[in-house]
Amino acid sequence: MKTKLRKTAVPAVAAAIFSLMFAGSALAHCDALDGPVITEARAALESGNVKPLLKWVPAKDEAEIKRVFADVLQVRGQSETAKNIADQHLFSTLVEVHRASEGAPFTGIKPSGQIDPGLMAADAALENGQIDRLVANITRKIENGIRERYHEAQRARAMADQSGDKGRAFVADYVNYMHYIEGVHGAAGGQGHQGHQGH
Repeated sequence: MKTKLRKTAVPAVAAAIFSLMFAGSALAHCDALDGPVITEARAALESGNVKPLLKWVPAKDEAEIKRVFADVLQVRGQSETAKNIADQHLFSTLVEVHRASEGAPFTGIKPSGQIDPGLMAADAALENGQIDRLVANITRKIENGIRERYHEAQRARAMADQSGDKGRAFVADYVNYMHYIEGVHGAAGGQGHQGHQGH
């Protein structure tokens, strides 16, 4: 079963739906080498300014990040090996603290090139100030998802009373259809910052 919505969806709903579709799990990108947290950490190390990193952690953890950052700056000039090890230590500490603040586990730094295209598009929209394309893409996917599940349930419903197996097939499609609608409708209710367990 698949996923997708367009004109029938209110475009403003897309941001809420996006949080439902991409919250947590394998779609996390704050722990990727090319994700926003580590990208900013690299820039901070080059500039020697820790302040941009503090927004990624709770106020109570600022002192730890400042301490680790200062230690890394002292060590990374010793050799290329020391630099790589020290940088990785900062990345891991920063990401672990950030994810803990979201209630998400830290399972290590992920390699580059694995961030979901939808999340990359969301970051790009913030950078370039252009939200319309992102909204259109997401709402189109949601529309298609609703329509596909609807048609599958409709087809199965027409044969549901022919046999026990066909009846159970209808129930499976019906449950899938309803669960998808429930998820979409719940996200469209604007649950804002809830459920952001690792992005």
